[in-house]
Amino acid sequence: MSTVYRVRHASRMTLMTGAFLLGLSPAALKAGDEDGEIIPPAQYASLPSDNRADDPGVTGSLPNAKTLSGFASLVSQGAITLRASAPTNCTPGDLRDVVASVAEKFGPVSVESTHRTSGRNWRAGGARHSLHLSCRAVDFRVRARARGVMAYLRAHPQVGGLKIYRSGIIHIDNGERRSW
Repeated sequence: MSTVYRVRHASRMTLMTGAFLLGLSPAALKAGDEDGEIIPPAQYASLPSDNRADDPGVTGSLPNAKTLSGFASLVSQGAITLRASAPTNCTPGDLRDVVASVAEKFGPVSVESTHRTSGRNWRAGGARHSLHLSCRAVDFRVRARARGVMAYLRAHPQVGGLKIYRSGIIHIDNGERRSW
C-alpha cells in the first residue's frame, strides 16, 4: 500500500512522493523551501571511545556458531540449509532436534518445506488435513543412503508420520505414528 501526500504545487507533489518512497516523513521536508531540498531526520549514535569498539562488554555481541546450540548452530555452520519458503520458527522444537540429529549423523540437510498455506499445500499435492498447515511437519533432503536415514528416524519417538517420496524428500511430523 502506498500513500501519496497531496500539495498545491506539482513540483512539491513530486518531491513529497519521492520523500515518502525514500522513507522520509513529510515533516522531513524543509517548510517553504522551493528548491526541493530534502532534509532527512537527525539520527544519533553513541559510539564507544578509546578503541573499545571491539569490546563485546561495551558494544554487545551477536551469537556465533560457538554460542548457539543444536539446530541454530547447524544452520549457522551451513550443515542445515533452509529454503526461504520454509520457516522454522513455528516448527516444534522436537522436530528441529530430529533434523539437527540427522544432520550431525548423516551430513548436510536441506529443509524444503515446513509451514504451508492451504493454497500452497494444495499445489504441492498435500493431504487435506496435512500437518504442514499447522507447522507440525518438515520435509527435507539428505545426501546419505535413504535406508539408513529412514531406520534412524523410525527409532525416534518424536517422529509420528514418516515417508520418503520418489524425489528423495523425507517427510516427518509429530502426529500419530504412521507411514504411507
